[in-house]
Amino acid sequence: MKKATIILIVLLSLIKVTNAQDSKISGSWLVTKIVVGDQVDEPLFVIDYSADGSIITQGIEVGSWSHNQKEEKLIMSSDMDKDFGGDCEIISLNQKELNFEKGDQKWFLSRLNMSEIAKTNSESGLIGSWEFADNANYEGTKVLNFEAPDSFTLVEKQEGMQSQTGGMWIFNPKEQSLLLIGRIDQIGGKNKILTISKTKLVLENAGSETAMRKSDDNSQKIERLNFTEDNFFDENGDYKYDSEEGKLPWTDPFEMLMSLVNTSQLEYNFSALVEGTKVFETKKLTADVKTDKDEQSVSIDFIFYGYDRYNLPDDTQLPPNILDFNYYNRLYPLKENSFRVAGQEKLTTPSGTFDCTVIESVGTSEEKYKLWMINDKPGIYAKIIEDKEGMFGHYYIYELKNIITNN
Repeated sequence: MKKATIILIVLLSLIKVTNAQDSKISGSWLVTKIVVGDQVDEPLFVIDYSADGSIITQGIEVGSWSHNQKEEKLIMSSDMDKDFGGDCEIISLNQKELNFEKGDQKWFLSRLNMSEIAKTNSESGLIGSWEFADNANYEGTKVLNFEAPDSFTLVEKQEGMQSQTGGMWIFNPKEQSLLLIGRIDQIGGKNKILTISKTKLVLENAGSETAMRKSDDNSQKIERLNFTEDNFFDENGDYKYDSEEGKLPWTDPFEMLMSLVNTSQLEYNFSALVEGTKVFETKKLTADVKTDKDEQSVSIDFIFYGYDRYNLPDDTQLPPNILDFNYYNRLYPLKENSFRVAGQEKLTTPSGTFDCTVIESVGTSEEKYKLWMINDKPGIYAKIIEDKEGMFGHYYIYELKNIITNN
């Protein structure tokens, strides 16, 4: 019995030693360098040697590993990638570095302390959206979005298309450096931080400087519209807000005509959210207003698709929205049918401060709207939010910039 107990203790001690040695390898490692002869490559990617024996990189399990302690070898096996297969002669192994030879290659890895990275990243002041400030050679918008604890996305948006890549970020306060691990140009790899503040970030990478500005502080506020079309109908499928029409401020077409008779144009700031970020692209839209008292008609350019006649080709016809006294749209010039009055609000825009009736509305293609109708200016919206979720969704804000009157 005593002999069996001694054997058990010895076996447990051996298991403990094995686990302690394997714990030197298990964890997250940054591949800093691979040397083949005179060639030196700095790939900068992360390998996770999991405690269960799996090898994971870029979130994909690519193989398995084990540690031959007697021969000091790291044994990797992979059916996916030959780089993660083969017997590796360990040159050095400690809590900070792992270096090994695999064939004619010498690999150099640095251990990543993920809890320490999470802490320094959270204290860096970088979390949020940063817009590239100088895009002289790029017709579009670039946004670098840092998330806790260590992931980033780079969003690039051009007319009609948007792309997104991602990876891992590590802030080093001692070196004042920022490591971006992922397939990105210009700022991929190790960056020297030249400037960092609440609003500005300047990086140097391979002798080239990149300036960015924090977008969270100077962007429009994002108010997602959480109501759904179902909220407008009862359990029998009947519309619940027929009585709301009487609460609308624009009920008299002649009053609308007279209020606009001296107005020639309405200018709006149109802001489109770059999805996946807190950054807005903003441009000016101009709606021409035409009134005819004799014909008792009003025409206002419909700009609430995000464009106007002034940024379309010359031969493009922008259909006018004509209001006559035989037909009246309740939310003119918008044409959505399901709406409800959400209340009254005093709203300040670049054009001034207005008393508004606030409307919530649903469109025919899953769009949701919040509209601020100026009570004493029929036909003029102070602000509109359009929100559509999903793969082909969008988030738009139209805000009244200027009311231009006839001379």
